Amino acid sequence: MKKVLFATTALVASAGVAAADLTFGGSARFGVTYNDSRAEEAKIHNRFTLNIDGSSETDGGLTFFARVRVRGGNTAGAGDSTSSSGVSAPRVGVKTGGFTLAVGNINGALESTPGLYSGAVGLTGLSWGNLPLNNSAAGSFWWDSFSSAGGGVNGVEVIYSANGLGFHVSHSEVTDETSAHVSYNFGDWTAALAVADGPTAGEEATMVTLGGSIGSVSVGLAAADVDGLTNVRVNAGFDVGAGTTVTAYYQSNDGSADDTYGLGFTHSLGGATLAGGVSNTFTGATVADFGVRFGF
Repeated sequence: MKKVLFATTALVASAGVAAADLTFGGSARFGVTYNDSRAEEAKIHNRFTLNIDGSSETDGGLTFFARVRVRGGNTAGAGDSTSSSGVSAPRVGVKTGGFTLAVGNINGALESTPGLYSGAVGLTGLSWGNLPLNNSAAGSFWWDSFSSAGGGVNGVEVIYSANGLGFHVSHSEVTDETSAHVSYNFGDWTAALAVADGPTAGEEATMVTLGGSIGSVSVGLAAADVDGLTNVRVNAGFDVGAGTTVTAYYQSNDGSADDTYGLGFTHSLGGATLAGGVSNTFTGATVADFGVRFGF
């Protein structure tokens, strides 16, 4: 991450400002994706993400912060292309000690639940069949979360963490969704309980997660009830030689959705990561990807 620090007399001259800085950082990835349910099964994929973070600390110890994100990407094959790019709306707020208040393009309490994304495989997430919330009448990713190239939900969220205990509550008038989670870290393990209530079918959820390690193996469990559909995921990851990690998950899904499962790997290239995987989706399609991702 490249960091540009501004602590000049101009900022010091601002009333009550002790220090301020601006940081730039992000990531990129490229590779190939495969989906046996689409006409053009193999496609070239790429994505670029730039985070711009600013903060200012007052003499009284309050830290004000803001983030916007620039994202562009493309997944294309012969005669078939899906591309997107844009600049996100900002997430702006203040924090002190273990307390954070943020407004605008918020992260969202359900989205931020520890263990929600555990078990993810591949370069791109491979349809995210490891998320028990995704089997819903409302479709996938129906909950409030930070929009990387859009306006977001223009909500408000309150976050507090201390001594291993965490609370997160969020609400948006735009989506009329309220969500919350509580989490607790004890040693190598983290447990969480999350709830959400939205205005349409498929947007009422309760989820529990548990994740930790047994020796050198990381393990996780997540179970969610989404408007009466019960989905349960188990996942595990372990190192195979120097710099290589293998991850697998299996999720039992209620209703008409297929059970989802996936197997993936990452290998450190020393400054970049080789990643790939294969997965079965909610609709029974086989998807796979392979490529490189790196941060800056």
